[in-house]
This record gives sequence, structure tokens and C-alpha cells, in this order.
Amino acid sequence: MIRCLALISLLVLLSCQKKESTPPAPQAVQISVYTVKPESVEVFYTANGYFEAIKDVVLRPEVSGRVLELLADEGQLVRHGQPLLKIDPSDYENTLRQLEANLMQARANYENQRAIYERRKFLYEQNLIAREDFENAKTQLKVYQDQVSAIEAQLRNARLQLSRTTLRAPFSGYIAQKFVNVGDYITPQSQTFRLVTLDPIKVVFQVPQEVLPSLKMGASIYLDVEGIGSYEGKVSFISPSADANRMLTVKALVKNPKGELKPNMYAKVRVPISSTQAFKIPETALVLIGNQKAVWKVVGDKVFPVKVDIVKQGDGYVYAKADLKEGDKIAVENAYLLNQTSRVKVR
Repeated sequence: MIRCLALISLLVLLSCQKKESTPPAPQAVQISVYTVKPESVEVFYTANGYFEAIKDVVLRPEVSGRVLELLADEGQLVRHGQPLLKIDPSDYENTLRQLEANLMQARANYENQRAIYERRKFLYEQNLIAREDFENAKTQLKVYQDQVSAIEAQLRNARLQLSRTTLRAPFSGYIAQKFVNVGDYITPQSQTFRLVTLDPIKVVFQVPQEVLPSLKMGASIYLDVEGIGSYEGKVSFISPSADANRMLTVKALVKNPKGELKPNMYAKVRVPISSTQAFKIPETALVLIGNQKAVWKVVGDKVFPVKVDIVKQGDGYVYAKADLKEGDKIAVENAYLLNQTSRVKVR
């Protein structure tokens, strides 16, 4: 009886140990899948660029004087011909009035001499005076005529100088900097305003010689400006020579109607260089196997790693070359939990 009980206990113990040593079957990983298909995709060369104004000048006055009034301020949009500042015109107005008085006197002298000339001419033609008297009158008339012409020229210059006491915008643009204040005495060497244009604006970037065949005058390039948005530009300049690093400078015109793009801001420039077929894949489907990016191809309840070569990335997707075909399914959700022994269940 005791032997029977011992045998039963031994059998129960062995049975329990056998159950404990049997591992539980692995649970299937819940996944979602994405069906791939090839698409035509443009491949870009990416470069860092910066903006510069087409026109960027520092304005200087053409006459000297004390600033009487400022008519524009920093950041202001001004139009071509718009007054920007006024210089005290008093000295120029005095000069103008003096010349006007001188001209009146010179014209009076000329008219008097012309009357004398006409009388002498009549008398000379009647042989009543010597030729010398007639020639003297003629010469004096020419002197007065030259005086009138000289003063008229001085008067035109004085009016021009007076008009220059108002500094005007040579083109439409934005006041980027102001260098003067009311009361300052300025000369033609003094800086007054820095005036820049913003629409269109130029983006400047560099490319290696390998990209040059893809760049033509008027070709489209694309910009991403952090904090502002995306833009398109047209190539307007390609440097005729490379720099010491064998890079070529390229410039493109970008429409900027709202003036959001400013000189010296930076941008990411994308230059289209080719077109290819690639699979569009959600970024969440990508996993890292060793040093290679891959996706998990789903076949039934099994998965197989497929290495991918990314040609373009953005907006939550990548475009990649891979050993896939249209209609293949890849794991998206929980892809990072999978390995080659995993069993999967599609949600």
C-alpha cells in the first residue's frame, strides 16, 4: 500500500515537472498593414541658400544742408519718387532769388543794347556812322546776350539744386535702415536710408558640377523656409566658373508679394535632378536591422525583412527602392516589435 502511494506521488511529480518545462505558445503580434505600389517620384539635390534683394542701395543726398524733416521711417514701404527727407532750402532759395534778379537786370541790359544796335545798324546802312561804331554796338549786344545765357544756365542749376533738397526714393522698396535724424547736417557723402526691394527676391545657393546638367536658365527650383512656408523659384543666374571647392553659385528669382522673405534669411533649396520609380512607404513602417533600414513584408501570419534604399522623404512617407512588387503588404503598426520568428495578426 505504501509502495503504491509512493509510485502515484512520483508519477504526479513527474507530470507536473513536464508541464512546467513546456513553454507557452507565442502570442501573435497585432499589426496593421499597408499595400505598396510603385510611383513616379522626383529626386532632388538639397542645398542651403540665403536671400538677397535685387536692389539694395544706401541713399545719399546730392546737396548739403541741415535735415529739416524726415518723411519715411524704417520698415516703411515707399514708392518710386516718394519724398523721404527734406533739407533746409533757405540758402538755395536765396541763391535762386538772387539769380532771378540778376537775370532781370541782364535781360534789361540786353534789350537796351539791342535798341542801340538797331539804331546803329540803320545809321550805318545810311552811311551816317562809321563801321567801327556799328561793330562796337554789335559786339556789346553779343556780350549782353552771353550774360543772359550764362545767368539762365545758373538759374537752371539753382532750381535743380533747390529740388534736390528733397530726397526722393529712386525706386519702390522698403526702408531697411535709417541713418539720420532731424537736425543732422548732411553732405553728399552722408548715408541717409538703406532702400531694398523684396518682390521678387533672389535666393542664392551652390551646387556641385554633377548637378549642373539639371539646371537651366528659367528652370524651377523649390524652397522650404522654416517658419514661413514653401516657395517656387526660377533660375536667373548660373556662375560661369566654380569656386575653390568646385562649387557653382546659382541664383533664382522668387515671387514675394507679401514681403515675408527678407534679405539674409536662409532656406532649404531643392533642385530636381531626376525622376524614378519607387515605393511610397509610411515612415512608421521603417525598422532598423543592423545598419540597414528595412520593412516587414507580411505573408499570411509570417513576416520577412525587406531592405529599402530611400530616395526621398517627407510628409510622413518615404519613397524607396526595395525588393517588393505592387500589391505586397507591409507591417505598419507595431512593426518595431517584430522579428523573423514573429507571428502576426492583422487588425
